[in-house]
This record gives sequence, C-alpha cells and structure tokens, in this order.
Amino acid sequence: MKAVKIRADGSIKLPKDILRMFPPASEVAVSWEGDTIMLKRLTVLKPSRIKARASGKEMSTEEIGEEVHEIRREKRGSRV
Repeated sequence: MKAVKIRADGSIKLPKDILRMFPPASEVAVSWEGDTIMLKRLTVLKPSRIKARASGKEMSTEEIGEEVHEIRREKRGSRV
C-alpha cells in the first residue's frame, strides 16, 4: 500500500507501478464504500465478439444481454 495526497484541485497522482496497469486514456469506474475507494478499468465490449457467437439468426435483446453477461463471466474467470 502506498500513500498519495489529494491535490487542491481534487486530483490524485497514482504511483507509477499502478499507472502501468492502465493504458493511456483508460476509462475507470470509481466506487467507494466507507473510506475505501476502488478503481476498475473499463473495457469496451466489441460487438464482433457477440456476433461471432451468434447462431446466424437475429438475436433478441434478451439474448444479446445474456451473451454480454456470459463474456463478462468468462473474462472474470480468466483473471483468477
């Protein structure tokens, strides 16, 4: 754990070793609970990944949503 200061303009400079985990111009989700702040890198889900998994028929909104959730579950599983 490293200590950082909140600047007068409200910004925080993250340590270099943490910044290496995020490509330039990354978008992050910020959440907090009590006095804990969490950053999570957001990744763009490419429609081509969903299309490649489709069976050739037009997908309903519900089917597309389930495919998005399945891809996210797969990604979470690969990081363990």
